[in-house]
Amino acid sequence: MPAAVVPWTGTAEKGRKAAPVQENQAPAAEESRTPSAHDLDVLSRQLGRPVRDVVEIPARCVCGNPLVAATAPRLSNGTPFPTTFYLTHPVITSAVSRLEAGGLMNEMNDRLTVDAELAGAYREAHEAYLRARDDIAGRAGTGDVPEIAGVSAGGMPTRVKCLHVLVGHSLAAGPGVNPLGDEAIEAIAEWWTKDRCYCAGAWETAGEAPSKDLSRHGPQGLPEIVGRPAPVRKSQASSEGGTTTESGTATEEGKLTEEGTA
Repeated sequence: MPAAVVPWTGTAEKGRKAAPVQENQAPAAEESRTPSAHDLDVLSRQLGRPVRDVVEIPARCVCGNPLVAATAPRLSNGTPFPTTFYLTHPVITSAVSRLEAGGLMNEMNDRLTVDAELAGAYREAHEAYLRARDDIAGRAGTGDVPEIAGVSAGGMPTRVKCLHVLVGHSLAAGPGVNPLGDEAIEAIAEWWTKDRCYCAGAWETAGEAPSKDLSRHGPQGLPEIVGRPAPVRKSQASSEGGTTTESGTATEEGKLTEEGTA
């Protein structure tokens, strides 16, 4: 069973903001944000596929390996890409999947409907996500992406649809920004904590990094893009015969998942 979840409260939130930020829960130091060739190799091994359009590493393990990758809001092939922060470390992604399988998202959605303070903090997290994406777009030189203006990820600002997105955001932004991402990080303490390295044996290190998709999920409309594949909802056919997201953005192959993730 998943570890017990400590529900968000205004008091707890203030405590998290006042607490010292430690290691990989803080945004990566400016000099370590730019991905090195080693970082890209590790990301490809973590995900089991080649990566591209990774512009920053906003959170790292205590050993220095990437935990989260930041992707440009417009990919090199021109596709708008709303999901900025990708959780990549296999130990964390597996732990978060356990929370999802245990029904934590349903519990969080129920609380969002009755807890006005939590709902307000979650909406602020949505706004923070958009600001962070704009900052990354500016540093990456991609400019504005009007197709995804106002669209964040993970179900924000009103629902929880992907805990991996929320945890990735919390790790990238630091504690006190995304209340439900912070809760999920606390809930996976049985399997992962910020003060230890869990990299040994977490991915294949022998031989060359993957040159094609070897992940168990496989590409879903956007091959070779960094990211955890999200479940594809039944979607409405577009007039061109492809499928569209809630924001109406279709990929060049006519398919895009719910959050715009590969």
